[in-house]
Amino acid sequence: MALRQNNIYLLYFYIFFAQLFFDRALWVIYLGDKGLTFGEIGILEAFLHLAIVLFEVPTGMVADLYGRKVSLVIGNVFSLLYGLFMLISGTFSMFTLAFLSMGLLVTFHSGAEQAFAYDTLKNQNREKDYTRVIGSMTALSLLSLSLAKFLGGFMADISWEWVYGSTIITHVLAIIPLLFMKEPDREKPEEVTGRWYHQWVHQFKLGIDVWRRNSVIHQPVVLFILASAVMVIIVFYGQEYFIQLGYSPVVVGAVFTIEGLLGVAMAKIAYRVERRFKFFNILYYGLGMFLLFFVLFIFASDWAILLSFLFLAQLLSLFEPIFSSFVQQFLKSTIRSTFLSLIGLLESFVIMISFPLFGFAIERIGFTKGFTGLLIIFFILAAGYLVSQRVKLHRKS
Repeated sequence: MALRQNNIYLLYFYIFFAQLFFDRALWVIYLGDKGLTFGEIGILEAFLHLAIVLFEVPTGMVADLYGRKVSLVIGNVFSLLYGLFMLISGTFSMFTLAFLSMGLLVTFHSGAEQAFAYDTLKNQNREKDYTRVIGSMTALSLLSLSLAKFLGGFMADISWEWVYGSTIITHVLAIIPLLFMKEPDREKPEEVTGRWYHQWVHQFKLGIDVWRRNSVIHQPVVLFILASAVMVIIVFYGQEYFIQLGYSPVVVGAVFTIEGLLGVAMAKIAYRVERRFKFFNILYYGLGMFLLFFVLFIFASDWAILLSFLFLAQLLSLFEPIFSSFVQQFLKSTIRSTFLSLIGLLESFVIMISFPLFGFAIERIGFTKGFTGLLIIFFILAAGYLVSQRVKLHRKS
């Protein structure tokens, strides 16, 4: 029991080092320095999400069938490959390998960390503590990223070798806690006769069945995917947007550091918000605030743009642990990582399509019109889905 209790602390230790990507607020600038256009950068990001779309569910099955720890170890190997390829890359093809490695590391981590934490707590009859624990995990991740963004700005002023060399070193350190983590007890997957891939097909069908049987999770999942995809575009293209507003890479790194530190606070108080408000009230009011700050991000003055960006990011940081806790209650241990990977797959598919399209769009119409178009599309999709669900529910009644 004590060893399993230590699992949570070892997971915290691992997450801190695993999130130290010192280029996180600067990689668009780095690729621009290497001569890539916004369109090419968008294509690279699309390759990253193509890898996620292709491998998200299979790697989620790895975590459910063979163990969460196995999945995390493999994912960390791809973290090392990402840092190495970015360090030595000078051509579009080599950068493609780097981004494919990043996509694969995301798939092996996706769902595995959350499933590892939930099953560990379940073994101790502490499921009610999950939102607090996942909030702490999110807070540590954001704290780590904030530190990486802050230090990355200074490293980039020295040389990009410092940025990617340090990334490789920290992900070697991330392997250490993985060696001491113990796989939590969980239900064994159903045995399926036939070849090995029959087990995988069966696992995929179980994940789809969770979606079919639990219509209550449809709205949160769809809205979370849409908002997350929009936020990815704002965060990464926002790097160059802030540069065009006249801010230096050090200032950009500082802005993203503040964003991460505020996110730490939001993630830590998420369980308190969950206890005080009903889940769907949080969902709908959060959506309204997201739209409000998105409008301000586009049309406000320079300083208000930065503030709006910070508020937008905090809404996602606050909601993510609450969303994860809500979905987890509908999942069995044998399908937990697989279903979370299905959510990740859909999110990555949306980003894979929208990210390069946005890159090509802003090359032609600029950032303001590009973000305005993104806002309109998000509003139409989110509002249209909610209305269609209301109509569908009314017809059934």
